[in-house]
Amino acid sequence: MSASLLSPSWYRVAPLKPRLRSHVRIERHEYRGQDWYVIQDGFTGRHHRFSSEAYQLVGMMDGRRTMDQIWQAVCARLGDHMPTQDEVIELLARLYRADLLQTSAILDFSDLHQRSVKSRRSRLFTQMASPLSLRFPLLDPDRFLTRTMPWVRPFLGWQALAVWMLVVAAAAILAVLHGDALQGDFSDALLSMENLLLISLLYPVLKVLHEFGHAYMVKKEGGEVHEMGVMLLVFMPLPYVDASSSTSFRDKRQRMLVGGAGIMVELFVAAVMLLVWLNVEPGVVRALAYKTLLVAGVSTVLFNGNPLLRFDAYYILSDWLEIPNLAQRGVGYLGYLCKRYLLGVDSAESPARSPGEARWLFFYAVAAFCYRIFISVRIVLFVAGQFFFVGIVLAIWAVFMMLVMPTWRVAGFLVKDTHMQRKRIRVMMTVVLPLVLLAGVLAMVPAPLYTNAEGVVWVSEESRVYAAAGGMVEAVVTPGGTTVQSGDPLIRSTDLLLETQVRLLQARREEFQARRQLSMNRDRAETGMLDEELKSIETEIARAQERQAALITRSPAAGIFVLQDEADLPGRFLRRGEPVGYIVDPLRMHIRTVVTQADIERVRSDVRSVEVRLAENIGQVLPARVSREVPAASRVLPSLAFSLDGGGRFALDPREKEAPQVLERLFQFDLVLEGPVPGNVEERVFVRFEHSPEPLAWRAYRALRRLLLTRLAV
Repeated sequence: MSASLLSPSWYRVAPLKPRLRSHVRIERHEYRGQDWYVIQDGFTGRHHRFSSEAYQLVGMMDGRRTMDQIWQAVCARLGDHMPTQDEVIELLARLYRADLLQTSAILDFSDLHQRSVKSRRSRLFTQMASPLSLRFPLLDPDRFLTRTMPWVRPFLGWQALAVWMLVVAAAAILAVLHGDALQGDFSDALLSMENLLLISLLYPVLKVLHEFGHAYMVKKEGGEVHEMGVMLLVFMPLPYVDASSSTSFRDKRQRMLVGGAGIMVELFVAAVMLLVWLNVEPGVVRALAYKTLLVAGVSTVLFNGNPLLRFDAYYILSDWLEIPNLAQRGVGYLGYLCKRYLLGVDSAESPARSPGEARWLFFYAVAAFCYRIFISVRIVLFVAGQFFFVGIVLAIWAVFMMLVMPTWRVAGFLVKDTHMQRKRIRVMMTVVLPLVLLAGVLAMVPAPLYTNAEGVVWVSEESRVYAAAGGMVEAVVTPGGTTVQSGDPLIRSTDLLLETQVRLLQARREEFQARRQLSMNRDRAETGMLDEELKSIETEIARAQERQAALITRSPAAGIFVLQDEADLPGRFLRRGEPVGYIVDPLRMHIRTVVTQADIERVRSDVRSVEVRLAENIGQVLPARVSREVPAASRVLPSLAFSLDGGGRFALDPREKEAPQVLERLFQFDLVLEGPVPGNVEERVFVRFEHSPEPLAWRAYRALRRLLLTRLAV
């Protein structure tokens, strides 16, 4: 035990008489039932957290006691929980690096200069590590906030909170009641460049109110705000204030109020704008109110209200859970798990200091990392869509900072750390070898490859029954389900106007025949003219009779007559060309399926087998083959069963009113089963094309390439 308690380097620090600098202030906080001490550096605005054991040492640093005396006194006070000399040296080093410590030793000004340069480089590197959000400090607003605080204080009291809750609650209820109207205007508000320009002008104004909400709440609770500037968030200039002095507040409710003040301001603005939007007539004021509502509401919900991003909600969650530095400690906890259980480092220490912290640290670190990757990809794609070169640079930088740099640091840790050097074989077996094997499997081992599609049971155009003429259905001559032959009558319709027209033509023909009979003995020229008129009338009668004959819909082929809506058909008016049913022959039925642009190349060039499952009998697998491809791609769906409204996967284009069309071009294939099709016409089926096996890495490359082709047109 004495070997771990003592340190061979203790003689270097034992005679030192350190004390904290005059601009340092210490506050006691309670986190999950444990006392912690926050040291606030009034010069830099930074905060440092220490345990109660460490505070026993720091609290005795008065410039009169030597470190050896301090350590001896703390050991006597803490007993079995005494710190080791190495831990004391590490604490001194931490205080020294933070520039919180002052000793009686002669100051090394060159060392101070190097530390200052290193600090500036560290801040610069931190900004470069996040190129999508750069900060530029501009001014110290503390005096302005102090002078204007008397006018703002009434808006920060309990009465103001009651008004805020009433307005926001009323707006929330109204938003639910008018949800459809809000969604309709939401689509219109995002589709035009004019609206995007207006939103880009409104957002900084709202952010000014947001940041002043933080600043005034800090002042109300007794803090100070000494930095205000501009932050470039995805190259959009936005104001910010440094409200970090709230970290020293003892009560977590005070810290949560500071974190939530900006969100409360934006929600109140959004609520007021909703009330304006609902109560004014259409015009400039109403449009401006809606755009403000859109910006304030969406930015609050998606950004400031999202705890996975290090904005307001993150600090509120951190204070509510009483887990300071939630994100940083979460990453540290993942590192601890890898060291302890993957690499077998028994001396690894968990960042979790109290019961329940470990669970929160783990889940938050994983969720935040996944969301950070997701949002970075979305931002890069958005920027690249507008400025291709800038987007590519951002993509390279994001990959470097989020993947390459962490991998490099882990590799450096595995090579340089003394614990890892003793466990080199285990490192090779648990880290390097699995990664090499995984890369080999992903890049070289073929994996089964399938393309899934949807289809319907289909009949040829020759087997479809259409109304040959428009008319009112008088009777169904042949009931559905009857076996018919080509030419058999199926449906009889009537057209009273057509019947009247035929009778009039026949009466006119009789009239002209009588006139011709009289003219034969008087005037041969008149007889010739009447003959021409009679020919014309006969032609019209023949056409009308053809239309009368077409009122009887006949079977176009032999098979089983399938009639749609048979019970509702009598008395219904059928338009010419309207489909009424099918002539089904199971041996001549096939499957019509649609394939997207992303999958068409594989389906055309590499199909090893095709499987079909009917929706009504999903467990039965039916082998099939591709019989033909319908020429040319089309946006017109062969059946509404493919649409979202019909239970399919394709969204209809709302701009097309005539025919059901989708937003992307689709390719249609006809599949033939080896036996009869055991399904009804236009019954949904699920199709799976089997392709040659392919490694997962190549599949991921193709998906990435397709994404770039779709989003960036490269």
